[in-house]
Amino acid sequence: MAEESAGDRYLESARMLVQSLEAGDEMAADKAIDELTHIRETVLFKELGMLTRELHESIKAFRLDTRLSDIAESEIPDARDRLNYVITMTEQAAHRTLTAIEDSINRVDVVIGKAQPMRENWQRFRNREMAVDEFRVLCRDLDEFLEASAEEGGKVQSNLTEALMAQDYQDLTGQIIRRVINLVQEVEENLVQLVRFSGGRILEENAASADKNKDGAIKAEGPSVPGVDKGDVVQGQDDVDDLLSSLGF
Repeated sequence: MAEESAGDRYLESARMLVQSLEAGDEMAADKAIDELTHIRETVLFKELGMLTRELHESIKAFRLDTRLSDIAESEIPDARDRLNYVITMTEQAAHRTLTAIEDSINRVDVVIGKAQPMRENWQRFRNREMAVDEFRVLCRDLDEFLEASAEEGGKVQSNLTEALMAQDYQDLTGQIIRRVINLVQEVEENLVQLVRFSGGRILEENAASADKNKDGAIKAEGPSVPGVDKGDVVQGQDDVDDLLSSLGF
C-alpha cells in the first residue's frame, strides 16, 4: 500500500512538473521537483529504517542464540555436576548423622537399663531392707555404673559433635544451589526474550498478510508477546531499539 501511494504521488508530481514546464512556470516546476525529491527521500528513509530494524533484531537473536548455546554446552553440564555433588554431600551428611544418633540411642538405652535396677536397690537400702552382703554388691555395682556412665556419656557427646559437624555441608551446598538457581533464571530470561522476539516477528507477518490496509496494526517497538498490550516494550531494550521505535520502525 505504501509503495502504491508513493507511486501515485510520483505520477501526480511528474504531471505537475510537465504542466509547469509547458506553461513556462519555473516556480511551479521547482516545487514539483522538490516534491519528487521529497518523495524519494521519504521512501529511502523508510527502507533504510526497516533494514536497520531487521539487522538490529537479527543481532539480538544471534546474541541470544550464542548465550543459550554457551549455557547448553558448558554451564548446564557444570550445574548438573554441582547438583550431583550436592546430592552426594547430603547423603554423606545424612549417613553420618543417622549413624551417630543410632549409636547414641543404643548407649543411652544401656545406661537406662542399668539405672533402673540400681535405683530399686538404692531405694531398698534407704528403707533399711538390704542385708550387708547385698549392700557390698550394691556398692560394687554403683562404682561400675558410674564409671560406665561417664564412658558412655563421653561417647554420646562425641556422637552429638559428629552429628553437628555433619551439618557443615549446608553452607557449601547452599551456595551451589543458589548458583544453579541463578543459571536457571538466566536460561528462563533468555528463552522468554527469544520467544518474544520470534513471537513478535510471527505477529507482524500474520497481521501484515491478514490485512495490509490497516494503518499501524503492527508497531515495531521491539519484540512483543502475543496477548500483551502492544504499548508494552520489552524491559531492558537498548538505545538503538528505542531510537528505531521512536522513528516507527
